[in-house]
Amino acid sequence: MNSNTHPSTTIESAKPAPASSNPVSPTQVEGVSRNFFLLSLYQIVLRCGWIFKTESIIIPAVLDMIAGEGWVRGFLPILGRIGQSCPPLLYADRLRHLPLKKWSLAGTSLGMALAFGGLAAMFIPGVDAAIGQTAMVVGFLGFYFLFFCATGLNQLGFGTAQGKLIPPHLRGRLMLASNVVGAVIAIALAAWLLPKWLYGNTIQVNWIFGFAALAFVGSALSVVGLQENRDNSQAGVFSPKRLIWESYSVLRDDHRFRLVCFIAAAFGFSLMLFPHYQALARERLHPDLSRMIFWVIVQNAGTAIFSLLGGPLADWKGNRVVLRMMLFGVMILPLGSIFLVHSGEFGIRIFDWLFLFVGVTPITFRAFTNYTLELVPTELHPRYLATQSLCIALPMVLSPLIGLLIDLTSFEVVFCGISAILFGGWLMTYFLVEPRHEPGHHVAYGEMDVDPDDEV
Repeated sequence: MNSNTHPSTTIESAKPAPASSNPVSPTQVEGVSRNFFLLSLYQIVLRCGWIFKTESIIIPAVLDMIAGEGWVRGFLPILGRIGQSCPPLLYADRLRHLPLKKWSLAGTSLGMALAFGGLAAMFIPGVDAAIGQTAMVVGFLGFYFLFFCATGLNQLGFGTAQGKLIPPHLRGRLMLASNVVGAVIAIALAAWLLPKWLYGNTIQVNWIFGFAALAFVGSALSVVGLQENRDNSQAGVFSPKRLIWESYSVLRDDHRFRLVCFIAAAFGFSLMLFPHYQALARERLHPDLSRMIFWVIVQNAGTAIFSLLGGPLADWKGNRVVLRMMLFGVMILPLGSIFLVHSGEFGIRIFDWLFLFVGVTPITFRAFTNYTLELVPTELHPRYLATQSLCIALPMVLSPLIGLLIDLTSFEVVFCGISAILFGGWLMTYFLVEPRHEPGHHVAYGEMDVDPDDEV
């Protein structure tokens, strides 16, 4: 889309294009196989770093160590979602015209590594004492925000690269391969390394975060070999006002995508609770910090388990049904946590396993992305994905207020209120269309089409 394109013409062009009848060469199929493997490897290595910085468990626990207030913890979701939403909105048009998308993916992964390297350096023995508590809190939140700015650009880059290089009928398989294999390897690493750095009520943050940074560097190197045709298009003049207007026009004119964004906003409310699950467990059940090792393992196991369900189902039935199922899992999570802390000895034994449902969240994000990738043609992917990410982030401005409300009222009041919002979002999924079943739905990506019978 150039800078002179009127917003109303954008939505008109979003109708699915007819499939091409051009034959697929063996070289093209080989390229799909290579890219499938490398993008799977990329996500596997990324997950091996991600498990050491789990923002629902390790990150808030470390912040509680240096701050301790619920309202400070409440800044984590808003900083994370602003970082994942606003920079992609400004970057989407540039990414669309970038000749090779893999360099954006590699560069943003290095940015993630740099941010976590800075976090790790803050917790080197002696450095933390020299900095002081206030500077530690500010620095922690600052590096956390920079990390998620890089993560937001990275997720936009991955979604765009996937839309360009992987045909729709293989995207569920990609999610399955990367999440299941990645979870198994990440869990093994966590079970091996975390007990060395997290025992009793002692946590060696510099080693945990330093390993995460190293894994992010490895993920950046893994995408250098992607086989990608250069895109030949000229970016228009950068204008934040125009970019915001284009996102608004997408929501105004595309009623199908507007409903997706309403559901995405409801999902965004659930993300505000993630730092508070571990706080609920620690305040009501009083486990040692070392219990977080098991929580991290269970959460990543949940991602693998739900990928085994969601990946094949997405390829078979489409992403609408996967989105509906995963949102149901997200919806019952806050209600289940409140029920268990009031269930006596039974709740104490079962609460750890609740983190299985936290593992639904990455699959839900991927279902939103894959649904949108099929809803519009390739050239509109960056703009639509950035707009969708912004809609997920909008509720997050209330995140510090949510932390304060927990301090002033109770976990029960806040968790039940957000469950009601999630129930409304889940009901709206029954009004979504399934793009794969629409006439003229295409499997084209980049400059070639791939026969659905071709195997990776």
